[in-house]
Amino acid sequence: MRYLERCELCHANDKSDTVSIGKRVLYRGKYIYVAVDIAPLCIGHLLIITKEHYFNFYETGEVIKEETEKIKGIIKNIFQKIYHSETLFFEHGSAIPGEAGSSVDHAHLHAIPCKIDLKNILDNLLGNSIECDIFSKNYHNEFSYIYLEDINKKVIYKVDKLPSQYLRKTVGEKLNNNNYDWRMYCKSLASLQMLEQTYIDLKGKIK
Repeated sequence: MRYLERCELCHANDKSDTVSIGKRVLYRGKYIYVAVDIAPLCIGHLLIITKEHYFNFYETGEVIKEETEKIKGIIKNIFQKIYHSETLFFEHGSAIPGEAGSSVDHAHLHAIPCKIDLKNILDNLLGNSIECDIFSKNYHNEFSYIYLEDINKKVIYKVDKLPSQYLRKTVGEKLNNNNYDWRMYCKSLASLQMLEQTYIDLKGKIK
């Protein structure tokens, strides 16, 4: 799929330092890349991003799955060693632009070193979940979704519509960080300090 002119993440695999995310990339693979989140909710907050434009990871193929699962495993091991923490993965999987709470409709999976039980919160808000991984074809991609993965579970919730950055807000609250809006806080001192520390901690370790 071709890059979109105005998608912040489509052009982010450009190696030029004129691209803001270029200075945050920790891994460049064949189909995905990993970058520090532009406004981390905590030190260690990463994004796993497809190089080409997809609305969500459900749309991607088997080759992207293989590379992504490998990198997820590496990240989980690194978070254990460096931050002594489990890993929370989540995606706002927009099948329809502007839904699922995503603020950028390009496949990107958040990886955060923390142990937070989000399932109860999402169960109360969204109802029953479907137990499957992010690449599962056991459900139809006719709806937007939220994907949640931690040490105990991999689940998907059907979403009609959620506020932008809903999961960032919810996770941020659990981490005592109310600065969840990346567009607003990405240039704040606290955000830049966490970004820089994450880059220092993890540079050269994801490979």
